[in-house]
Amino acid sequence: MKPPLILFPHEPFSPRKVDSEFAAEFEAARMIGFPTGFYDHEATEQGNAEAAVRLLGGAGRGQRLILRGWMIPGDRYAELFAALKSKGYEPQTSPEGYSEAHYIPGAYRWTEGDSPRTGWIEGDDPDQAWLLYQGFKSRDAIIKDWVKSAKSRWKDGCFIPAETTEQRFREIFQVFREERGKLFNRGVVLREFMPIVERGSDIRGLPIIEEIRLFFWAGSLVVPPSATRPSPLDELPRWERIAKRFSSPFITIDVAHLTDGTWSIVEVGDGGVSGLPIGLDSERFFAALWNQVSA
Repeated sequence: MKPPLILFPHEPFSPRKVDSEFAAEFEAARMIGFPTGFYDHEATEQGNAEAAVRLLGGAGRGQRLILRGWMIPGDRYAELFAALKSKGYEPQTSPEGYSEAHYIPGAYRWTEGDSPRTGWIEGDDPDQAWLLYQGFKSRDAIIKDWVKSAKSRWKDGCFIPAETTEQRFREIFQVFREERGKLFNRGVVLREFMPIVERGSDIRGLPIIEEIRLFFWAGSLVVPPSATRPSPLDELPRWERIAKRFSSPFITIDVAHLTDGTWSIVEVGDGGVSGLPIGLDSERFFAALWNQVSA
């Protein structure tokens, strides 16, 4: 089967040069044998998807395509998808599949019972958020938007101790909302805090935890993580069973080792906009991806 084209963002103001943050991946993909192309991430964010894919021309002719770029909102991905389709390309992740994996409420229906208890609201109304918190008040919790938290402000904008008062909750909410700023995604999420095995904390007080990112293609693990004991691979059938529930073929599942010895899902993400974990060599990743998508 013909390998898919890997679409990377180009460097701002240098449309013939890959974004420097993706340089190692770009070179690895080309070395493995993937065809590559560029899109304009800034134009995509600004809602000009046609301009974003101008460099690709119009000769896709059914060429399969996988995105490796920065996170974008679901509506912007839908516009990019449509622009690529109009040029004859076949992006492997549909807009529905992207949003399902990218947004916590979309993913939760497939991870409930294998991830912490979760609730959410649309928008950022602090009164609605306080009402939502009443269902989480008896346990430690964290606050996020539909994609990300403000974990850099762990103590005053992310972690919510059990039985937090309304005044303190609103203070935490305000810090969280200000920290997310224009990057705030769609709504507010509350999740029960998971007792993840910690290896200390950084200077901001953020716990350093045992969390591992796993990439999946069509429900199968793309590349095993570095050898550790205990290992999330001990429960690989569980993770692959969950991955198969998603409509997108390319997703990530972040899993963590808990203090009671079990493993739990921390979050799910779209594989195209999820960064490679530290320690995963780009060449090893794309060689493994080649074996999956070209079979």
